Amino acid sequence: MRKNKIISFARTGFILCALVGVLPVNTSGKERCATAKSDTTAIEPDTVKSIITLPLPNILVDKQIDSLIEYARKYTGTPYRRGGKGPNRFDCSGFMQYVFNHFSYTLNANSASQYLQGISVADEKIQRGDLVFFKGRNSQRSTVGHVGLVTKVCPNGQFRFIHASTSQGIRENWNYEPYYAQRFMGARRIYFASIDKSAILDAIIDLEDQDDSPFEEN
Repeated sequence: MRKNKIISFARTGFILCALVGVLPVNTSGKERCATAKSDTTAIEPDTVKSIITLPLPNILVDKQIDSLIEYARKYTGTPYRRGGKGPNRFDCSGFMQYVFNHFSYTLNANSASQYLQGISVADEKIQRGDLVFFKGRNSQRSTVGHVGLVTKVCPNGQFRFIHASTSQGIRENWNYEPYYAQRFMGARRIYFASIDKSAILDAIIDLEDQDDSPFEEN
């Protein structure tokens, strides 16, 4: 019965994703510093409103962000090379471009132009999956010269990000480290054009395990 239920959930999930379309990078996930309030959004497309209302979107987004960060971390330790687009060498923008391309989203070629994509995010609203931008080596210049991907956000607003460091290659750092703190310029949130099928199934299975699941077994 559980197998049939999961299959039914998966079919419903695929239909809903097709109807919902583009989902934003949103919400914190497994690596949260503290438990946050649940933030699910009910979807009621006209074509399925009479059937069921599901709090799926944010669950799917969480899964997509998990996949994005997990994929980026696979390249930890990969050496830096200016102009490197991967997979054996990366510069900062090339790394972001490579990771997002794996999820069918095309980022621009350099960090300054990537800063024009997605939507602007206020400092206090930065979340996992957001792109964060910094000045280059010259902190006196007010131009973007570096980019990273947020992997963890703490309740006090401090965040950790993965990026291509010129000296140590792909690694993670905290925004409060002096070098980055004085160069931080802002964050952008990217909207995915597609969602992994595996993420959809995982989200539905997770939903099934919740006590308030809207599904009832006959």
